[in-house]
Amino acid sequence: MTGSQAKAEIVDRILANVNGEIILLSDLQERIAMLSSFKGRGNQADVTEKEAINSMIDEKVILKHAREKELRIEESEIDKSIENVITSNKITMEILEGTLKEQGMEIEQYREKMRDQMLIQRVTSMEVPKPEVSDEEVKSAFNKNKNKFFKPGKVRASHIVLLASREKDPDYFEEAQRRIIGIMEKIRGGADFAGMAKEYSQDGAAKDGGDLGWFGRGKMIPEFEKLTFSLRKGEVGGPVETIYGLHLIKVTDIEEPEPIPFEQLADKIRDKLAKEDFERKRNTWIENLRSHAYIERLN
Repeated sequence: MTGSQAKAEIVDRILANVNGEIILLSDLQERIAMLSSFKGRGNQADVTEKEAINSMIDEKVILKHAREKELRIEESEIDKSIENVITSNKITMEILEGTLKEQGMEIEQYREKMRDQMLIQRVTSMEVPKPEVSDEEVKSAFNKNKNKFFKPGKVRASHIVLLASREKDPDYFEEAQRRIIGIMEKIRGGADFAGMAKEYSQDGAAKDGGDLGWFGRGKMIPEFEKLTFSLRKGEVGGPVETIYGLHLIKVTDIEEPEPIPFEQLADKIRDKLAKEDFERKRNTWIENLRSHAYIERLN
């Protein structure tokens, strides 16, 4: 055995033995890399190593059970599934094979992985009872969470900003403070806010009288948002300091949060409850399969 082979053997150790089938560290790393790539496409796939290896153990337990049931996936079914992958991703077979090779996988290995996943889905759909959610359960879930089901409020606001940095140019910042206070005094004396914005504001919104349009919470920097959402319609507040400078803010309109009617949420609530019911039943089913399996954790 060469030094490099010994090193590889130490690195790629056995993590688990499931009914005589082993799970290697490299298998776990491959799974986590795959989940990370899914997350990069906008999917929620942030799992821990423990969660990933437990999922891999579950898959091996389920696959053994499916084979004991003598379930099969025909080659034509795999062909159709691969065609769907090619069509949905708008690629060719050559591009798919090339992508797989970049990941260190041949097309036959990909087909076997696809076969396993289809087999897992088939035996699961056969043996895990379908979720059942009554109308009463949906209504009860809505009533218990009414305070969460709101269309968020938003405001329309305008601002006057003097661009200045306390850290980079403290002398100019002090001058800007005096100027913004002077502008505020003019507005309190009856000067038109939009007119003051066109004359004094130093950003692109100045030409529109400082109008920033409609926005909800979480869209503006914290200091700006805190002041804006504390103001009543027509009220002017400030000056407030942000990373951009000093602002005066006028709230020109407000849309208050509104409760979302049950009818608009019923289907979404039902789907959520059904998913939770299915997960509970699936977990119970897997725990039963695990109890009849040989599982040895070596990590």
